[in-house]
Parts: sequence; structure tokens; C-alpha cells
Amino acid sequence: MKRIGKKKSGDISPDLTSFSDIANLLIIFFILTTTLARPFGRQTDMPSSSKPETQEQQKNDTPTVNLLSDRITYAIGEGKEDEVTMDQLRAILWKSNFPQKDVKHRTVVMQTADDVQYERYYQVATAIAAAGGVIAIITEDEEKK
Repeated sequence: MKRIGKKKSGDISPDLTSFSDIANLLIIFFILTTTLARPFGRQTDMPSSSKPETQEQQKNDTPTVNLLSDRITYAIGEGKEDEVTMDQLRAILWKSNFPQKDVKHRTVVMQTADDVQYERYYQVATAIAAAGGVIAIITEDEEKK
């Protein structure tokens, strides 16, 4: 049965003080638990896109790092490729003394296979950049030409 009578008219509003307390606690929690980590990386210089004046001379003395999934090879120009470890590669690159050379002679050609892990690629690229070299990356399209 329905009640017949007056409905109370009034402003019904929920008590919001507990919501503001929770919001303040959450803000304090996120401020205290946030870690401010600075992103890190290595700045690298890319070689210019202009063709070298004497391409034959550059092929003869340009170091080449061939990065495969299971090994690293190093060659100067079109000489014999030697298999090297990461530490040996770093030592060879530091002995090359790239910062003392002209900018045109700092290029290190880096060839990579498709199945090379990014971590390994990054280690080699960082070693070349740390020694003062400029990385020239050869892609499959360039090799076919």
C-alpha cells in the first residue's frame, strides 16, 4: 500500500570530507614512492650522406665490424677478417685513436646480421662511439648495389 503524505524536500548531499582525505593521502603516497630516474644513452654522430671523394681509398683503410649472432669479426679495409671478443674489439678501437684523426677518417663500417640481439648491437655501437668513431651502418639494400 502506498503512503500518501508529504515528501521531505531538502538538499541531500553526501559527506565528501572522507574523499578529500583519501585524495590527499594518495597524493602524498605517490610523491613519496616516485623515483626520479634520469634516462641515459649515448650520443652518436652519423656520417654525412655525401659520397667520399676517393671511395677506393676509404675502402682500403676503413675498419669494418661484422656483427653476427654468435661472433664479432673485425677487418681493416678489404683485408682478412679476424674474429674478436668484445674486449678485444674495444682495445682495437681505442688503439685506432679516432679523436686525433680527421673527421673523414673516423668512420667505422658496421654490418649486422638480421638475428643479432639489440643488446649486442648496442654494446658494439657504444664501444665505437666511446672510442671516438662514427658508425656507418650498411643495410641489405646497399650491399646488393
